[in-house]
Amino acid sequence: MTYDPDEIVTVELDCHEWERSYTRLLTRRQLGELLLSLDTMADETEAAYEEGTA
Repeated sequence: MTYDPDEIVTVELDCHEWERSYTRLLTRRQLGELLLSLDTMADETEAAYEEGTA
């Protein structure tokens, strides 16, 4: 199965503490970059907690 990296998708972020969800249109390429950034941030946060600096 192939995907068009320029296809527009809707991304909706929601948190129980937010008054409403946050919705944006992104390309699949942008979504992939966003997910990689979030993964990197999670790794950095985990490493900081392990070092006791967070």
